[in-house]
Amino acid sequence: LWRRLVIIHDRLESFLDRRGYDVAATPILENTELFLRKSGGELASQMYSFTDPSGRQVSLRPEFTSSIVRQFIDGNLKGPMPQRWQYHGTIFRYEDNEEGSVASGGLEFQQLGAEIIGASTEIADAEVLATAVQGLTTLGVTGHKLRIGHMGVVNEMLAALGLSERARVFVVNSFDELRAGNDGIEAVRERATSLGLLGEEHTRALSQLARDMATKDAEGMVEGFLAQGVMGLSGQRTPEEVFRRYLRKLKEGGMPEVVDAAIHFSAELVALSGPADRVRAKLGALVTRYGVDEAVLKPIDKLLKSLSQYDLKGVPIVLDLGMARGIAYYTGVVFDIDHTKVKDRPSLGGGGRYDGLVRALGVEQDVPALGFAYSVDRIAEILPSNYGSEQETGAVRVLVTAQESQISQAVETAERLRAQGIPAELDLSSRNDAEVAKYAEQRGIQTVMRVGSDGGVSEKAI
Repeated sequence: LWRRLVIIHDRLESFLDRRGYDVAATPILENTELFLRKSGGELASQMYSFTDPSGRQVSLRPEFTSSIVRQFIDGNLKGPMPQRWQYHGTIFRYEDNEEGSVASGGLEFQQLGAEIIGASTEIADAEVLATAVQGLTTLGVTGHKLRIGHMGVVNEMLAALGLSERARVFVVNSFDELRAGNDGIEAVRERATSLGLLGEEHTRALSQLARDMATKDAEGMVEGFLAQGVMGLSGQRTPEEVFRRYLRKLKEGGMPEVVDAAIHFSAELVALSGPADRVRAKLGALVTRYGVDEAVLKPIDKLLKSLSQYDLKGVPIVLDLGMARGIAYYTGVVFDIDHTKVKDRPSLGGGGRYDGLVRALGVEQDVPALGFAYSVDRIAEILPSNYGSEQETGAVRVLVTAQESQISQAVETAERLRAQGIPAELDLSSRNDAEVAKYAEQRGIQTVMRVGSDGGVSEKAI
């Protein structure tokens, strides 16, 4: 398996190098905050974190993108914009009911990926998607498909329906649940009610009143409601913070017709998944029916047009706006590469656009960026067990053996073969002919060279 992983890495690295992606290295250990800023806490339960001797909270890297962006911010990745970088190595992540590599015991995973920093157009989006698909095809993978979503378009559609930011985040987080149809809709509505997004009649009236009042008057009203309860609070928030937080929730609630419409709209949205051209037409009809301008879908049209310029060798393109991977930081296109042999498990790879990550990690302005990563372990699982053996065609592997008295002659013979570029292994156990033949067959060695007692060398094919 490890030989297969190495061959996959070497071929993908060469593939990306031909497309202008330079190799970048990142540390295995980083400050925990780096990953939490990127994921918004979504990775917290999957990271292996601890306190180092200096008292810092650190984590084994659960992914590479944060570290690549940090190095860009620190000025360690130099070059004109846009910059293209590739990386590979081990990540450490807890995944329930998942299996990592045989050597890792499920705690370590091999990842290889690429990032573009400083490009904001759909042309860059198309390059990244096409590169991710073509890289697998180059390896000889067949049966994979490209599944595309778009967090930017989804957020624009929900905003056009009139949702507040809080309600929008709630609805997007409910996408997976909404795939269950009517049962999912009812479950999401119940949670929305418990959170005050679908309040009772008196709560709705109060929320409408708060929205209609001047901010100062509304704050005074809320302060009057909460004055007695706040006096007994013993948390980190000040009474003023509690007032503002409650007022914000009050103003964002009480719009049941908007939230309810968004929930039903999203249930229909997540049900649309299939060939891009067919789903695109249905999306147009859906947004029009809910009163949203179809122009909101233009980014998808531009992306599909740019992607059509690449030869994907027949790999199907699936449009699925119900994808909500990494909603804490993805701002545009998101995608996965699925495979029929990978059931109920993460895909072979995926990624997307994250234009807000550079700012989130400490820079004053946004820098456009996007990328993807492969799960090398899973790619290795679907490739043949003898994958890469064709590399050795024409370079026959040799086992050199001799009795102990002639071992120096055997070493000299093996070294001579190696100098000529022929893989040669030295027999360390002075086996007899039958044992040597069995060992060579088990090791996939095609030829045995035996040094005789007179120093002569005989050759035998296995």
